[in-house]
Amino acid sequence: MELKVTTKDGQGAIFSFLAASIPVLLGIFVFLVPFPHTTTIKEICYYLSVFVVVALFLFRKIQFSFQTPLAFPGILFVIWCFFGLFFAVNLANSIHDFYAHLLKYVLLYFILINGFCSLKKMSVLSWILIASASSLFVWRLYYYYVKLGTPFAERFGACFTEVTTNLIGIIAVVSIVFSIHNISQAKGWLGRIFFASCLLPALAVIFLAQTRSVLLALVVSLLVVLSARKKVLVGVLLLLGVILSVSPVGGRFTNNMADNLRIKHGLLVWEVVKDYPVTGIGFGMQTFGGDLDLQRYNARLPERFQGQEILLNPHNMYTDIAVRTGIPGIIFFLGVIFAFFRMLWPLRKNGASDNIVSWVNAVIAAGVSFFIIGFFEPVFSHYPESVLCVIFAMGTIVWRINRDNRPSMAAEEL
Repeated sequence: MELKVTTKDGQGAIFSFLAASIPVLLGIFVFLVPFPHTTTIKEICYYLSVFVVVALFLFRKIQFSFQTPLAFPGILFVIWCFFGLFFAVNLANSIHDFYAHLLKYVLLYFILINGFCSLKKMSVLSWILIASASSLFVWRLYYYYVKLGTPFAERFGACFTEVTTNLIGIIAVVSIVFSIHNISQAKGWLGRIFFASCLLPALAVIFLAQTRSVLLALVVSLLVVLSARKKVLVGVLLLLGVILSVSPVGGRFTNNMADNLRIKHGLLVWEVVKDYPVTGIGFGMQTFGGDLDLQRYNARLPERFQGQEILLNPHNMYTDIAVRTGIPGIIFFLGVIFAFFRMLWPLRKNGASDNIVSWVNAVIAAGVSFFIIGFFEPVFSHYPESVLCVIFAMGTIVWRINRDNRPSMAAEEL
């Protein structure tokens, strides 16, 4: 986001201050994303940043770019979700969530890619994510296991009012990924020690939460972010294997999965999709559990599943999108994910700088971890959506920086 101020008078100083405040407000917002009871502060930071951006844009004091490879599939998805409002089962809930869980994050995405438009600023953004996760984890680990005296065999996360046990791992894996990246980029030993120390609370949270999807996401993300350091990767995976074998979480992988409740719920969601294949039930997140006769759909399932509990929301981000927006909606959503990887993957092999490649690996790893966890968990709430928005934004920023630097790199080669 470039500020276009040609004068150094009082008015120019005001515009400069307003432009400088945007990353600060967004930084506070991102830091508070996983913290409970901070909604008011986050809303103030969000809407203040939007107000400042709109004001500077109207006065033509900033260059605000909408160029992104995610634009085309993203626009198709937004248009289709809007079209689905006309056929929504619960119109009021769908209109509310269309704004609160889609349009707000589209706007946040564009402000982020313009406000953190350099590698230095993106580094700061990653530091904010790491500091946020680490401080939250240290505080809650102490409170839960030391102050309350909870046995370590009990799953961590039950103390969170806004972040469930199964979702706390999202920010933990992202924090680990960017900590590893910053360790490799740190120039002094103090920086390496700091980021290495941030790995400990995040790993503790992952193993104490005992969430299988998060552990799977952690392993796959490590394969990506450490792909250029094979020896380190082997050592890390061996260490994780040892910890897994002696910790309570290991038993969760040996449980019989044949009658898992998620299988029953996936079949039930598919029955709903068959009744609403084109536009879905509407974008509202409360419609599935609040407005549909789930007992009727439960009766369609094989008899061995009918006696199991009926969950009130899809525990899979992809079936969630399919049931709310129909089959075209999930196709457009998958198009956004495909565009995200298509935007970044070529940068790993097309002669980009080592710094860019390191960032690409980190962002891809963060994205992969989210999409894996999302396959098993209900991730459409404000905390996970904010994390996904930041991941999409960081990927776009890296792509833009590489695009803008390529002419200068070509000139240097000549």
